[in-house]
Amino acid sequence: MSSSKKRLSIIVPAYNAEKMIKNCLKAILKETKNIISEVIVVDDNSIDQTKKIVLNFKKVKLIALKKNSGAGNARNIGAKKSKYENLCFIDSDILIGKGSIYNLLKRLYKDKTTGSVSATQDTYNLNKEDWSSEFVCLKSCYGTHDFGKEKKFTSICSEFCIISKKIFTKVGKWKALESAGGEEFDMGYKIRKLNKTNIKLKEASYSGYWCSLLLRSKRIIERTIKYIPLLIKKKSFDTVGTFATINQAFSALLSLCILSSFIVYLILNYTYILEDYNISNFQILFITKFFLIIQLLIEIKFLIYSYKSKGLKILIFSLFGIQVINFALIIGGFLFVIKNFNFLEKN
Repeated sequence: MSSSKKRLSIIVPAYNAEKMIKNCLKAILKETKNIISEVIVVDDNSIDQTKKIVLNFKKVKLIALKKNSGAGNARNIGAKKSKYENLCFIDSDILIGKGSIYNLLKRLYKDKTTGSVSATQDTYNLNKEDWSSEFVCLKSCYGTHDFGKEKKFTSICSEFCIISKKIFTKVGKWKALESAGGEEFDMGYKIRKLNKTNIKLKEASYSGYWCSLLLRSKRIIERTIKYIPLLIKKKSFDTVGTFATINQAFSALLSLCILSSFIVYLILNYTYILEDYNISNFQILFITKFFLIIQLLIEIKFLIYSYKSKGLKILIFSLFGIQVINFALIIGGFLFVIKNFNFLEKN
């Protein structure tokens, strides 16, 4: 790489990040000792001690926003204030691996077809307070564990990635989505529209502070509402390693079928509504079991992965967690239809 290509502006969006921001910044500063760089933290109107902690780092520039508008907007503001040719986005609740920033930067200029380079998340969970976050960690990491040195992805990893400012500006920056986010799918799609590739690199890694299953489900509901318009636009799901895969959608559909057949079973046993349709308990149970078996076949690779990674306890919990995630997707899809009924009628 030429000296100009080594220059890097690191943007860290932060919101109520007092638990992790100190360690996050320490790791970034350690990894950029030999790189010409600047570190910009964009505080998205936090109400905890985030700003106070950041101010203790003399080498870090703080931009404090007066209104909370989401990570995408914070990243865009940081990029606008940056001074170098390359942009590195790092979330405030992760710890980057040794050599990761340099490896991402080096890979970005390996060939002219590369649009972005992202790090790969590992299965070390920084959240020790909520046990259900172990499942969220595994579900988020699944699909990134079994490829070689790198893999082409449809989306970009917004938690930790590098992109040139030229391409970043050309694609129209991050889509400013409030609350749950999901900007990585939109950005990845826009990069591919330029005939550029999104690379996920094994030599660059990070550990995440994964949230609880309940919080993840709430975010998935919100993200699904935001993701469906993009899905309709591009007419394809995303790479395994995200929640937006065709297998995930099919698994969610099967969860809906399982729930529907169970409701029919309850109606059959506690009312007389279905008597005229000659439907037996055996038939309903057979259909329910059929859907369950198909779903297990779809999820079997993940279940094996979860058992090998965390043991029997997390495997058993995964059977429950899968259904929770699927119903979050179903609810998100249902809410999208309700909120966008007129839009669907026109299309």
